Amino acid sequence: MRCVLIASALALAACGGGNGEDPQTAPEPAPEQSAAGSDTAPASTDPLPEVSSPLADADPLTPGTYCYYRNDENVTEGVEVTVTEAGAISGQNFGIIHQHAASYYASFTTELSNGALGDTSAVTFDTQTEVDGDSQASSAIWYLSEEGAVPDGLDITLQPADCEGLEEKVQSEGSP
Repeated sequence: MRCVLIASALALAACGGGNGEDPQTAPEPAPEQSAAGSDTAPASTDPLPEVSSPLADADPLTPGTYCYYRNDENVTEGVEVTVTEAGAISGQNFGIIHQHAASYYASFTTELSNGALGDTSAVTFDTQTEVDGDSQASSAIWYLSEEGAVPDGLDITLQPADCEGLEEKVQSEGSP
């Protein structure tokens, strides 16, 4: 999923950032005023704040099949995972990126494999992502619980959903 989101961000940056402005005519940000009144560029030495998952302390899943869904202004997606009695976890993350302001649309599918139950809700998966014909292999951490699913490092939560008809729901609600 992280690969999909990174690919989406890169595509959006190339398309103008999704803020509705033409990339050639977007205004330059104004420099910050220092205490002395001169224009100075902001310091870029501060690290980005770390995103803490709201599900980091959740109990791990028990055996069964779980589905999650989100639909916002940028992405409509679903996740379906299966937890075996032996604690193995696999599944799929699928969806549609719909950046209307940037006129960017893409579908994606990520196979989640080789996950395993541990002491926490964090599950590390091997991933194989397909975004409009482009394929990438990587790994991703998801926080999975009965309350929702959160990809590591991102401030989004997919809500529990019915598995029946989830792919059709994503396709119908995410299409332009």
